[in-house]
Amino acid sequence: MSERALRRTTFSGRLLRFKEEEEEIDRKTAIVKGGIYMALDIVIVLGISCSLFLWFSGSGINPYERAMPCGDISIQQPFKENTVGLKHLLVITLGSPFLIVALVEAILHFKSKGSNRLAKFFSATTITYLKYLLMYAACTFAMEFLKCYVGRLRPHFFSVCKPDWSKVDCTDKQSFIDSSDLVCTNPNPRKIRTARTSFPSGHTAAAFHVFLFVYIYLRRMAENTGIKEIITIRNILVPSYALWTVFCAVTRVTDNWHFPTDVLGGVILAVVFIIPAFYSSWTTTEMIYKTRKIEPGNQNKKTD
Repeated sequence: MSERALRRTTFSGRLLRFKEEEEEIDRKTAIVKGGIYMALDIVIVLGISCSLFLWFSGSGINPYERAMPCGDISIQQPFKENTVGLKHLLVITLGSPFLIVALVEAILHFKSKGSNRLAKFFSATTITYLKYLLMYAACTFAMEFLKCYVGRLRPHFFSVCKPDWSKVDCTDKQSFIDSSDLVCTNPNPRKIRTARTSFPSGHTAAAFHVFLFVYIYLRRMAENTGIKEIITIRNILVPSYALWTVFCAVTRVTDNWHFPTDVLGGVILAVVFIIPAFYSSWTTTEMIYKTRKIEPGNQNKKTD
């Protein structure tokens, strides 16, 4: 969904529908109305996306159950806990982009000219973040579909499944055990399902998703506004996110949760969703200010 469509269909989009001759609304009204609209838009998008995903990944779709190769040592690795856990991943990939966008937009609107800048700050922050959320949700659905369609066994599949060897014949290491003959003794079906969904790496897709967004957003906002505070934020956060993203991708392999090709698949998936969505965003100074209905302040001199 484009930013223009979001401005037309969201509560926060109403905050940009000011006419030039419209009077300045007071600070309290702008904060209350902007905060309520922001919360409503984000809660609605997150609520619908999470509900649909829980259904989709639960009863909506099941992974393809591949036959288990008896002699494949690549799926006989020990089970390890995630170095980058799910909560950690969600905080970085869902929580931190909102804080970054809010901080950058606050600096931009504070240093700009125009009426009702506080209300426009809430609108611009919400619209940018909502577009990120929608792309994140789309990427997540595509990732889950591919995981189930491919049905690749994870490196720790044996450790999680705990096959009942008394019911299968695996003396021939070149043979395969059909999924209908395989009896997993692990009492947790959810873990067995997860062990069948190795490709692509969801952690890697999410990590590169947030990195690419942060890189594109901060680089273009810094270059096209010339605001030194935004330039400083870019210089600190882009390398930090790059290091964290690489760390996350590497640990997916060292933790025995994924193969290197799974990680590559996650990278490609993130690129497929982020680049087309944000390729034409924030490309010029005029675009940045015009879409927000504000004007550059006198102190906004472009520097590198």
